Amino acid sequence: MKTSEYLKEMYPKINSLLGEIDNEVKESIKKIKKDTSATLTDEKINFLRIICEGEGLIFNELKNKYLNEKEKKCIKEQVNTIDVSNENLLDIIEINDKIYFYENKENGIIYDKNTNNPVGIITNGEPIFD
Repeated sequence: MKTSEYLKEMYPKINSLLGEIDNEVKESIKKIKKDTSATLTDEKINFLRIICEGEGLIFNELKNKYLNEKEKKCIKEQVNTIDVSNENLLDIIEINDKIYFYENKENGIIYDKNTNNPVGIITNGEPIFD
C-alpha cells in the first residue's frame, strides 16, 4: 500500500510539534514542583513558629532539629517580623537563647516575647537592657 505524500510531509512536522509540547510540559512540571515545594516549606516554617510561640519553645532549636538545609535557607530569606497592631512591625532578635521583639531603629524599644513589656532599647545598633 502506498503512503500519501501529504502524510510523509506531515510526519516531521508532527514530531517537531510533539517535541515542543513535551518540552513545555516538562518545564511547567518543574515550575509547579518548585512552587509547591516553596509553599510547603513556608507552611512548615509558619507552623513551627506558631507551635513555638504557643508553647514557649525556642524556634531556632526546633528549626535546627526538624527542618532540612533547604528549608533553613528559606527562613534566612524571609523577613523576621511579627505584626503587633496592623501598622507597627517588630523584628525578632535572640539573645542568650531568649527571644525578644524590637523596633529596628535608633532608640527602638525592645519587648519581652512572653509579656510584651519593654525591657530595653536599641542604641547604636546594640541592645541595651534596663
